[in-house]
Amino acid sequence: MTRIAFICGSGLSDALDGLLTDISSSSLDTPYGPVLPFKIGSYKDISVVVFPRHGEENGKPVRSPADLVRKRGYEANIWKLYELGVEHVYGFSAVGALDLNIPLASEHAFVVPSRAMRGFAASQHSFGALAKDVHAGLNFAFDKDLQGRIGSAIQRAGCRALENGLYIYNGGNCFESDDEIAVLEVITRLRGPHRVVGMTTIPEAILLAQMGIPFGAICSNVNYAAGLVLGAVVDHDETRRIMAIARDDIVKTTQNILDSY
Repeated sequence: MTRIAFICGSGLSDALDGLLTDISSSSLDTPYGPVLPFKIGSYKDISVVVFPRHGEENGKPVRSPADLVRKRGYEANIWKLYELGVEHVYGFSAVGALDLNIPLASEHAFVVPSRAMRGFAASQHSFGALAKDVHAGLNFAFDKDLQGRIGSAIQRAGCRALENGLYIYNGGNCFESDDEIAVLEVITRLRGPHRVVGMTTIPEAILLAQMGIPFGAICSNVNYAAGLVLGAVVDHDETRRIMAIARDDIVKTTQNILDSY
């Protein structure tokens, strides 16, 4: 049986439950520490693992982006997916846009990154000697086949797929300053067309590449990066608000991805 995993970010902890049958929950230790409770269910003849990146309690993440780095949560999560025999991994993440022509996710549009870049406050991640490929290249962070599946799934959901995106990883938990965004906008100006900044995703891409597991990402633009739009709100409450609106589109996209197998 094919086994596919979805890493769910902010506001998506239980979004995929309605697609699955025979759901069971588990929370296990790994050599890198514990993972948050996750779910395994079935979709037709596919085994589906749903992993919460952050979890949520009282509207706040149980394991924030910085906690994932400090407590080696990224390593624990990806190691567990490897132990579970997952064949493909898809990651959902909320991002900010550097390009003003990228619609918000609430406007039925999603960015599909094919390129990765480490920006400010990027962290280091590795399985060391346990990795199948210790020095996996960042040029190959996102699998081409999975990018194609994602783009088609988004379009079949009636949404716009902004492909060939550039994901700039800046770490967390802090949103970027106006000055940081100004610098990033200048140095990546020729690297468009769809540039986004985020606090997650790239550590997952690096670790999955080290273990030889293909990875694709679906990015929801929840704000325009700090300083680009006068008076624009850039905070976690706005992230949750936009993700709540985009939730149905994300569920449809997920179902379309699963139907592509």
